[in-house]
Amino acid sequence: MDLDIEKQISSFFKSRKLAIVLIVLIILFSILGTHIPQKSQLKPEIYNAWEKNNPAQAELFDLLGFTHLFSSFLFISLVALLFTNTLFCTKNMFINALRRYGAKQQFKDQTFIDSLEKKIVIKTRRDHKDVHSEINSVFESRGYKVEKHDNRIYAQRNSIGVLGTPLFHISILFIILAVVYGSTGRMEGDMRLIEGQTLSEDHGNYMFINEGPFFYENHKKFNITLEKFYADYIDESGIPREQGGKIVISENGQIKKSDVVFTNHQMTYEGYTFLGNVYGLAPLLLLINPDGTVYSGSYITATDEDQSQRYVSYFQLGDTGLEGGLMVYMTANLTSKITEEGVGQTPILFLKIFDKGKEINDVTLRLNETVRIGDKKLGFYDIKYWSNFYVVKDNSMFLIFTGFGLMILSLFISFFIVPKRMWVDIVEPGKNGEGEIHIGGKSDKFRSLYEDEFSDITGNLAKRLSNGTD
Repeated sequence: MDLDIEKQISSFFKSRKLAIVLIVLIILFSILGTHIPQKSQLKPEIYNAWEKNNPAQAELFDLLGFTHLFSSFLFISLVALLFTNTLFCTKNMFINALRRYGAKQQFKDQTFIDSLEKKIVIKTRRDHKDVHSEINSVFESRGYKVEKHDNRIYAQRNSIGVLGTPLFHISILFIILAVVYGSTGRMEGDMRLIEGQTLSEDHGNYMFINEGPFFYENHKKFNITLEKFYADYIDESGIPREQGGKIVISENGQIKKSDVVFTNHQMTYEGYTFLGNVYGLAPLLLLINPDGTVYSGSYITATDEDQSQRYVSYFQLGDTGLEGGLMVYMTANLTSKITEEGVGQTPILFLKIFDKGKEINDVTLRLNETVRIGDKKLGFYDIKYWSNFYVVKDNSMFLIFTGFGLMILSLFISFFIVPKRMWVDIVEPGKNGEGEIHIGGKSDKFRSLYEDEFSDITGNLAKRLSNGTD
């Protein structure tokens, strides 16, 4: 009874029909996930806007788990079931392949050989010793491993090729594991840094962050500094690389790593990957009291929304209740000399101030110029670049690379190391003094291509046994 239950369970989990159903469901849910906004993949303001405009849909999809589909229990269960199905199939396949790989020699008689598609009969008057020697020589010259027993010979080549298909299934297992682990243990987010700014690698310092349920906010909290940003970066070999930012990683006051991140050039540290993202200008606006002290102020990050090289931002003016809007652009590239004498007019800033929606100021400022706001002055005192960096912590990359590595290896084995076997049965000479050599061959794949190899081997043997060694 227990054996029957075990067989039923095994039969269910290794069912091809189950695999097809699971693959179809995973594809359908993946398509669904591309049409329904995923909370973990969108910036909060974008997701919140969709949620506000579609409250009924958002509530229903969230209840069903469709707004975090790829890390939901349902999706992970489907993938886990597919993993189990593949595991059962792979286990049986691997056991059979190992059994076949380690099988003892299979000497066959004339009847078996004559039943093969590839077969030939060679007649010869040479004695047995010469026949065995010639057959052994030809087979070994073609890379076959030869074994003999009485008048029968068994030769095989590329026997390791039987492991190609099981290895392919194992590679699929690694990739499935990577998908599950990547959905549950991955962290990704956008971190915004202004030139010279340092932030700790911590949850609260990301503008947007998505943490898998198994990440457990396991942040390393090392320091990340944007030392310098280059709008037109040129690498050490003199090749233009568009924009790039020099990142410095430090821990306990010691620099651990630094590199310039630009298009197609990422930086890695302790399992974290840093990639360049959007960038813009950040003018420094300070609200100054009548006595010269700073009332409030900060660098305000402005974004180029239409690729016009004009950077726009909206902001609150401290706790004054006033609101501001600005547009800033450069009449020349921003450099370290921006604040030096004679170069101070490079950035131009257009500024509007609103009081409860009513415009009260509309001015143009250059560097170090001010505008009066009530009894205070608002000044434009500096400008820097800012950049967002896409930060990823994903330990599943090892599984992905391992899976694809095994997949490439398995495909190479399957297509280029094809198992081939040959059988020989030597029949004693008859009254006319001629003996018969029955030779048959078989290839696991590409049997039409094997015909040339079989013909070449048997043709060479026929020539040797009739006329001597060439």
